Amino acid sequence: MKITDVRVILTLVGPRNSIFVFIDTDEGITGISETVYKRRSKSVEATILDLKRSLIGKDPTRIEDIFEKMYRDSFFVGGPFHTTPMSAIEIALWDIVGKSLNAPIYKLLGGPTRDQIPVYCHCPAGATPEMFAENATACVARGYQAMKVTLPIFYGAAVKLELGGGQTDQTFGYSGSHGTIEPSHKETEILEPDIFKRIAEFFAAARQAVGPKVHLAVDCHGRLSTANAKCLVEALEPYNLLFIEEPVPPENVEALSEVSTYSKTPIATGERWSTVYDARRFLGRRAMAIAQPDVVNCGGLAQAKKIAGMAEAEYVPLAPHNPNGPLATLASIHLAAAIPNFLILETIGSEADTALQAELIHPALEFRNGDIVLPKGPGLGVELDLDACAKYPYEPFEGWR
Repeated sequence: MKITDVRVILTLVGPRNSIFVFIDTDEGITGISETVYKRRSKSVEATILDLKRSLIGKDPTRIEDIFEKMYRDSFFVGGPFHTTPMSAIEIALWDIVGKSLNAPIYKLLGGPTRDQIPVYCHCPAGATPEMFAENATACVARGYQAMKVTLPIFYGAAVKLELGGGQTDQTFGYSGSHGTIEPSHKETEILEPDIFKRIAEFFAAARQAVGPKVHLAVDCHGRLSTANAKCLVEALEPYNLLFIEEPVPPENVEALSEVSTYSKTPIATGERWSTVYDARRFLGRRAMAIAQPDVVNCGGLAQAKKIAGMAEAEYVPLAPHNPNGPLATLASIHLAAAIPNFLILETIGSEADTALQAELIHPALEFRNGDIVLPKGPGLGVELDLDACAKYPYEPFEGWR
């Protein structure tokens, strides 16, 4: 079997453009995948098509060999912008192999360790603690037993982010829209003296609304200094959070390790990792309690599974980053099924986002009691509806921290 073509389409899926990749073979098997790089989608598309020249004529079952050559032969290595295009190619190759053997990818990765995958949803903070409590209650009503909010006041206030086609972030439940803090506010700049007290009020209201058994988590997007991160973890300690994600910027392992050592609440990070080499720096320093690699950015399924193995040796569970579209979610599900140290998987999980994803793939994912049921089909286990994709053309996104 040989690769004959590589194709890419960009589809607007709520708060992001999904970069869908198709790898054709001379045996009539086409592998599919998705990656997301929200603010540089066109650049990722161009890189995938640039890599096409080195893929034509290759045996698609030689996944490790193909990835190693893509990674090393570029000479300048590292960073998620380098590995995101390769992640999409790698996952599509796994889809080809699974289809050729009539087996789900998770069986090729060692077989399932579970039959259902626990997931959490995004929960927008809103402008007030009362709004957050209402939003959290709505998430529980949809069947979720865990949810994550992006740091209140910094994100998720009443201002709506326009997503295109008349949709907004609030429609899709995306929690990372603008708050009242200026979007490019630097972590070392001064904050109002009562800000952590005010943030804690959001969690006090949500915890009272949903009760003690529902998991709450918060994503800081690396917006705080080390000292302010310590103030945050202290303010939120009474609310028994599942984790606090990226409290400080991602470059400094020592700073994150200092916060992690200080915090009684688990600290999570890893969405901006690229391959095992990034993960090693953090796991070797025990800089976090929960690892969050993103399968579609870190290098693909094999790299993510290697990261999971390194984390397992440190007794660190994986909660993969995945505010992405349907095929990225499926790739994450296959990883989650095949590792023993899986914790929980991120989804946006709103009614609108779930309905759109179900329109794009067949069969749709099955959600049951806060879990997603493992797909049974070969490869990723679904096919992409190209007619549905054509209804949602690419639109550019502006970025902020």
